[in-house]
Amino acid sequence: MSFDGLRIRVRKVLSGRLSLCCSEVKHTLHQVLRRVDSNGDGYIDKDELYYVLDRVGTFKKAKWSNLHETLDRLLAGLDTNGDGFVDVDEFLDWVLLDKTEVSSLHTLQTRHIFLSAEDEARMERIALFDLECQENNGILAQAGLCELTDPKLLLLSVGSSSTQAYDAAGLSVSVPTGTKVVNGQALQDLISGIKQPALAYQEIVLINSIGYSLKPNDPVLVDLKELATRSPAQSAAQRFHVALKEAFPLAQTRVYNRAKDPQTKRYKFPQLLNDFSLSLTKGCGLPEESFDFHPDIIVDWGGSSYKVFMDGKRIGTEVMDANAFLCDGDTLLRDRLPIAVKEIEACVLALLQREMPERSAHKKVLIAQTGKARELAMRGCKI
Repeated sequence: MSFDGLRIRVRKVLSGRLSLCCSEVKHTLHQVLRRVDSNGDGYIDKDELYYVLDRVGTFKKAKWSNLHETLDRLLAGLDTNGDGFVDVDEFLDWVLLDKTEVSSLHTLQTRHIFLSAEDEARMERIALFDLECQENNGILAQAGLCELTDPKLLLLSVGSSSTQAYDAAGLSVSVPTGTKVVNGQALQDLISGIKQPALAYQEIVLINSIGYSLKPNDPVLVDLKELATRSPAQSAAQRFHVALKEAFPLAQTRVYNRAKDPQTKRYKFPQLLNDFSLSLTKGCGLPEESFDFHPDIIVDWGGSSYKVFMDGKRIGTEVMDANAFLCDGDTLLRDRLPIAVKEIEACVLALLQREMPERSAHKKVLIAQTGKARELAMRGCKI
């Protein structure tokens, strides 16, 4: 079962069996969602998603042996922050997007680039220290931490596959290791990049995905050593604890809690705003090769999905697994890139049709790629 097949079936069931137009389909799905989204926060998990689709008759008389696997992949694609939940409105917009009825009013000029790890780190730093500086300083103050401009503070953004390091002096280092990717050499490179005689960090704070290892009843900050003792061998907490303790024995090293309240499904504590897409969607910190392009629409394509932004606002999310489609082990399948770009263009045209149905437009589209495909491209792998 393809994702487009699932999308079409949901629309067909609702619009055909119930004779509903798009707005009525959205309203009907919202009605069903009220039964599973008990706290009304607008987020659902995989089981709730299955229940919703089953209630509207999506699976009746359908023989899909890989249904749960498909839903897992769909949820992974639409779950853009990796917390296990999907925004209801985003899911409904995905259901209602019709790529088969695209107007000829709109034309596109598209450029695809691979963002380097350094590009991504630079953009994340801009978001953290510039675009959202005031908000982030307030969050740090609530947690009892010093401001971003304090030279005693070192921030480590430990994601699932990469880690970035930032400080007040302009440090911006990125290495390919994280909570799901074990890379001993990369961790050593990180330590080498941040351990300098002139710097004496007193406070090291690990943020981002590593914070999911904590629990809702944990405090906002937990010593990395404590987290390491309750984590399995070779976990990110253990690996980073050993490396940082040796490099900075006198620094207080803690993890910022990213756990979600099981009742509200929201973060227990306010989170620092450091997503590189905050900069990307505003065109801040783009690589030099894009200086002459001036995109109207930016597509942020990482792993299992891509997000489409226009005028700094997200207008759509589409499931397309770059790792599965463009990567074969350690080989980047460059011949598939034009196919992927055409798929993305079709989605962008459908979104433009929805956003501005009565006006013609020529839009410049920048597809910025990260993730495993980026790593293979930057490595100069065989093709």
